[in-house]
Amino acid sequence: MPDVLLEVPIAVAPAKVYSAITEDEGLASWWTPDVVAKPDVGSLAEFVFTDGPAGRFAVKMEIAELDPSRKVRWIVKQGAPDWAGTHVTWDLTPLDGGTKVRFGHRDYASTDGSFALVGYNWAWYLTSLKDYLETGAGRPGQLNRYLSRRS
Repeated sequence: MPDVLLEVPIAVAPAKVYSAITEDEGLASWWTPDVVAKPDVGSLAEFVFTDGPAGRFAVKMEIAELDPSRKVRWIVKQGAPDWAGTHVTWDLTPLDGGTKVRFGHRDYASTDGSFALVGYNWAWYLTSLKDYLETGAGRPGQLNRYLSRRS
C-alpha cells in the first residue's frame, strides 16, 4: 500500500507542534480556518475547505491515537474518494532546538487518482505549519488560491 511520507524540521519544542496539530486554534492557523477538532481519542474532527475548484470540500478524521508531544494518528472517515481506508500519522522527535516532524498519509490502494496531488498538498501545508510555528504566520486554506493564480 503506497504512503505519502514527508519530513520537516521545525524550530520549536514538540509540545508546541503537538498543540498545533491537535487543537482548533493551531489547526486553524496553518491548515484551514474552518475546523472543529478536540484532542480526544475517538472524537471526530472536521476540516472544511471552500476555495477549491469543486467548491466546499470537507474532510472528517477520527482521532485514533494521541501520545502527547510524540504521536498523533487520524483515520480518514470522509475525504476524496480514494482516501477511503487511509490514515494520517504525525511522529514527533525532539531535535536540538526543535522537532523533527515525520508525516504520513498512509495505506492508499494505489498511486492512481489523487495520490500525487495529495503529496503536493500535504507538503504545502507542512510548510504552512512550519511557518506558523516559527514566524506566527501560516497559510491556512490558501493552497487553492495559490494554484488558481498559477494556472
